[in-house]
Amino acid sequence: MKNIFIGPKNHWILLIFITLVIFSCGLNHMHVSLFNLFISIVFISSGLLLIYILKNKNK
Repeated sequence: MKNIFIGPKNHWILLIFITLVIFSCGLNHMHVSLFNLFISIVFISSGLLLIYILKNKNK
């Protein structure tokens, strides 16, 4: 499994967490009823994940 999951474990844990947040919003039909809030959650969570990975990639 070490060959598949390349990179620090905390990056993968955060990716799974963000995926679960976005997936749960989709299960609640937020992408239909509250589209602007859904898109905001997707963009903000993806941006925060990207910033975290870029700041901590060399440590």
